[in-house]
Amino acid sequence: MVRPMAVPPYWLKELARRASKLVFSAADPFLGDFGGPRILIYHQIGAGLGRQMEVTENAFVEQMAWLAHRYQVVDLETALARRGDPDASRLVVLTFDDGYEDFYRLGFPVLSRHGMPFTLYLTTHPVESGEPLLAGGGADPVTWDQVEAMEGSGLMTLGAHTHRHPDLRTIGTGQIEDDLGTSDDLIARRIGTAPTHFTYPYGWWSAQAHPVVARRYASATVGSGPPVTAATDLLAVNRIPVQLADGVLFFKRKLRKGLQMEDRLRRRIANYDGP
Repeated sequence: MVRPMAVPPYWLKELARRASKLVFSAADPFLGDFGGPRILIYHQIGAGLGRQMEVTENAFVEQMAWLAHRYQVVDLETALARRGDPDASRLVVLTFDDGYEDFYRLGFPVLSRHGMPFTLYLTTHPVESGEPLLAGGGADPVTWDQVEAMEGSGLMTLGAHTHRHPDLRTIGTGQIEDDLGTSDDLIARRIGTAPTHFTYPYGWWSAQAHPVVARRYASATVGSGPPVTAATDLLAVNRIPVQLADGVLFFKRKLRKGLQMEDRLRRRIANYDGP
């Protein structure tokens, strides 16, 4: 008797994820309009770690080529200024969190070829220390020289993403002040300009951090949530996470309708009730 070939657990997980995305995307037309600029979150590219917060190199190349022909990729400030425009849903902002070496090596050249502006939200301690952003390898940080090279391209907006990447919901105001101050000072000293944009670690907004963030930055983004509109608070701007399981098919669906049901479920599972 011929036994059926076993499917590795990794692929079972991937099949389940993609099946769920089909269900979620089918629900999107019933959840109302998804207007406003699409502010996308990326982390790693081609890391091969199997985490949802990365994308493959091939998928990234295809995603950028598709965007180049169908959307207008703009810098963060332009998108926020035009967030109430009738055609704002044609605007896309590319944001990259933490500052991984693989983004510089594999992502930045693609963006340069297309002339696409982007925002890098930098976590400064790994850049200073050279320590990986994640335990176990495969998550080396960029260097200051690489950050300077990207700054020199004219395409990059450099934003702050704390010094040590703490969950700002779990630490006091004094610690928040120290961490953000260290990050801003390092960026100003190394690059020459203090950051004016910020993103919350893990995407979680923090009530105790909000006043500190409001004093330091012109805008702050979080992990995900409702569409960005003219009424959106510039200190709590939602973004759309791009995931490993999205590939190209679900990336396109996210750009069109946001995969809003998936986002709502993710927030509920995380017990997150922020903006």
